[in-house]
Amino acid sequence: MIKPLSNMLSGQPLQARRISAALAGHAIGSEIQVHEEIASTSDHVRELGFAGWPHGVVVFAEAQSAGRGRRENRWCSEPGKDLLFSILLKPEVAIEHWARLATLAAWGISRAIEESLALHPLIKWPNDLILRDRKFCGILAETHVGAAGSFIVLGVGLNVNTAAFPPELQEIATSLRNECGGKILDRTLLAISLLQHLERALKKWQRGFPEVIAEVQRRSWLMGKRIRAQHHGVMTEGVVAGLNEEGWLIVKLDDGTVATLGSAEQVRVV
Repeated sequence: MIKPLSNMLSGQPLQARRISAALAGHAIGSEIQVHEEIASTSDHVRELGFAGWPHGVVVFAEAQSAGRGRRENRWCSEPGKDLLFSILLKPEVAIEHWARLATLAAWGISRAIEESLALHPLIKWPNDLILRDRKFCGILAETHVGAAGSFIVLGVGLNVNTAAFPPELQEIATSLRNECGGKILDRTLLAISLLQHLERALKKWQRGFPEVIAEVQRRSWLMGKRIRAQHHGVMTEGVVAGLNEEGWLIVKLDDGTVATLGSAEQVRVV
């Protein structure tokens, strides 16, 4: 279990050397960068990918001025409180399966949180992690093709030690600190655990995806709930019945038919 730090150490920066030492010999974490402030870790990693940098480079930021999530939504975080990072990935699987990565990452991160803190995150399809019906983590996977080849930028924003949220987010957002009784957590140790579990998830992916889907379905926050999902202007409403073999959402409509959603710009429980 991750040991809480004292209040004196709440502003301790991420320790790149400590992360690198713990991940020596691992593919993910082949290089660790920690920036005091950057516009966007994902934009920075995208440029590294275009420049031909290798698989496994991880870029952390203590603060972002233009962090973003899906649909170009801003991701806001207090400096030095949370984990904001992106990873350059070149998976050894067929590119037509790269869309599976967000599901795989959600599974890997939820396992890391569960094993490190004895919390039990649920996965809100397609890319959020939930505790007590509140979001604490968002995931964004983007595929790029350049002269140096194809690659994925996996971006993660995870609320760790933030204690208070603006009024508009108080009912829908939480942090690991809040879920651990207000104890301040060691972000460096948590970062190590997350990256280790993400590497294990990638290895699991290469061996077979069905087992991952079964575990993700067991962790589904949407299972059995009535939702309204929007994709390219088309609205789908019905009850979530599960995931298919690709991790797409299966929704039972009111007329008894079934819709299968590969992605959605917006998913709301109604």
